[in-house]
Amino acid sequence: MEFWKTILGLTRRKVVAIPVFALTLALAAAGWALLPERYVTSASMVLVTPSGGGSIDRTKPVAQTNPLLQFTDDLRTTASILILAMNTTDVFTSLGVTEDGPTDLTIDDGRSNPQLLGVGTTGPFIYMQVESDSPATASKVLGAAQERLKEELEDRQNELKAHPITFVQVEDVVRLPPESDLTAKLQGAVGGALLGLLAGLGTAYAVERRKLILTPAASAAPAVALPEPARTAPGDGNDDADGQGNGRTPGDADGQGNGVTPPPALTDLDETGPIDVVRLNAR
Repeated sequence: MEFWKTILGLTRRKVVAIPVFALTLALAAAGWALLPERYVTSASMVLVTPSGGGSIDRTKPVAQTNPLLQFTDDLRTTASILILAMNTTDVFTSLGVTEDGPTDLTIDDGRSNPQLLGVGTTGPFIYMQVESDSPATASKVLGAAQERLKEELEDRQNELKAHPITFVQVEDVVRLPPESDLTAKLQGAVGGALLGLLAGLGTAYAVERRKLILTPAASAAPAVALPEPARTAPGDGNDDADGQGNGRTPGDADGQGNGVTPPPALTDLDETGPIDVVRLNAR
């Protein structure tokens, strides 16, 4: 409790509060200015089957179906394969995304986006998000990632020798333009403000404690030496008890002024000692 009382007392002093407040604002502004502004763009895609279906029966005419009515677990399996194939170091490097670079790329089924948490489990969705220090770079990387995904899907179907009319296709659901993300700058400002507040109050507290240690306690008063009583010589009339200047001190019985009190006089009873009382029985 003493620590917090000292801190509250320091904040009430203008000589402490004003510099600490100025330091807090300065470091908050520095944190906001030093961290770069980030831009985020994203795209949500879905896999669909061809209108003619996923199989060919030459004995029957090709039936036309609605691809939006043909979402099955097979498409979700294909989407998972594509997500795994895209999340490799080689693919990221080819797209211009390095480990320590300014651009971040996320490819999943939508679980990283809170708005798609309930949707990603019901359909074959593929979600891409790019975060970079410039809107042009973010858009460029996102477009390259979408093209690479389509090429990956087509190459795998060609390798499996699927018929072109049965190819699974990728359709864009929504693509958002680059938007400014101030999360990093806000974090820098808050961090700078906290650092300034802690540094200012910590320095003021250290100085205050040092003053208390170096300065002697004000409540410790110096000891006052009492004067010794004056001693009088034997026979001096200054300590005469009766005011007659006879040199007698209180209790001086012999009048010799030697300051020695004689013992009390003995009585007859003291000289004879104790008396034994004998009771005689009357006859």
